[in-house]
Amino acid sequence: MTRQLAISVRRDHTLIGLFEDQKLVDLFLDRPDQESAVGNIYVGRVVRVLNNIQAAFIDIGLPKDGFLAGDDALPYPHAPAKARHGALGDMIKTGQIIPVQVEKDEISDKGKKLTMDLSIPGRYLVYFPYQKHKINISKRVEDRKERKRLRDLLTEVKGSDQGAWIVRTVAEGATKKDLQYDARNLLSVWKETAARIEKAAEPILIHRELTPIEQVLRDHYSDDFDRILIDNLRAKQHIDRFIRSLQPKRLIPRRVTEYMEPDELLTTFGFKKELERAMSRKVWLDCGGYLIIEETETLTAIDVNTGKNVKGGSGMEAITRTNLEAAEEIGRQIRLRGIGGIIVVDFIDMKSSKDIQKVVSNLHRSLSKDKTAFDITPFSEIGLVQITRKRTGESLITLLSEDCPHCNGNGRILTLRG
Repeated sequence: MTRQLAISVRRDHTLIGLFEDQKLVDLFLDRPDQESAVGNIYVGRVVRVLNNIQAAFIDIGLPKDGFLAGDDALPYPHAPAKARHGALGDMIKTGQIIPVQVEKDEISDKGKKLTMDLSIPGRYLVYFPYQKHKINISKRVEDRKERKRLRDLLTEVKGSDQGAWIVRTVAEGATKKDLQYDARNLLSVWKETAARIEKAAEPILIHRELTPIEQVLRDHYSDDFDRILIDNLRAKQHIDRFIRSLQPKRLIPRRVTEYMEPDELLTTFGFKKELERAMSRKVWLDCGGYLIIEETETLTAIDVNTGKNVKGGSGMEAITRTNLEAAEEIGRQIRLRGIGGIIVVDFIDMKSSKDIQKVVSNLHRSLSKDKTAFDITPFSEIGLVQITRKRTGESLITLLSEDCPHCNGNGRILTLRG
């Protein structure tokens, strides 16, 4: 399998596409006018504590106050051992200065969702400074020997720090030097962040998360990448430096990135076509069937249809084939579109429990390529499957477009230029 990253830098936005065997599997958008705050750490002032709903509003120095739920609060500045079980009003007080981190950007009229359980993510590890000492290994690292090896290595290299750690899926096969490099970097970042928190006396940004391009490289770049293609020389130089900072230099190929002329890159990777497809309600399947994807504020509905030109086979064979292909494409579309929250899929009815299990397996396999947390419920009696996927911000269609003023909001107009 070939893996390539294509980065197209425009005047008002940057598109980042992850391709596997020439097929777009992940699409990321960086727009300076819609900058995400997810991962940013602020010192905020408690504006109001609502004990009846166990929530608080926090001034973090932005136009709109952030929202802190009781489950995301810690009894700052005390040790977090007593957290999670007391009333919110016993943990924080109106007027108090507290450190918080953005978990979700503003969605519609809702303010940013905040947490006091701070985390510092790295390439292989995530560090939680306010949690009790423990080490968790990603569930996607399934080999028991590998899980033990990673736990033993991290125990050895992390030192005497008392925080909690998560070993990420990408750490599978990592060396002691890899984990040591990452752990030291995270502890250094936290030391600097903690010092700034201690000095802060008013709402202020303390620590800024990486840019979208840097996050994609941190989370997705690996030695099996064939090429990283960029159509901007200044961005290429920055990315070269950033990749070499991710891990020891000996692991980084000399030729990390390649420059490609802007028009050539857009044509070669078909960004415009893929963007149009990611905004379309109808997505065609190779078998002749299609998906209808409808996003609303409360949920996303995906309807699977056989269409009129399903290739060969009996009726049930055609239905099963359509559902199998749809399950694979649904995982890809959810990733591409950045759809979060509740997703309800209406598959075509099947009678065979064996066929149903095949479709479920395909859906799990497709979604397991996603780094965002998700959960799938079993098929209902009427063929519905519910997927819940962690939502961190607006979906791609919301970021890329606006309601059409000529069709009562039933259509969308692309807002990207250049």
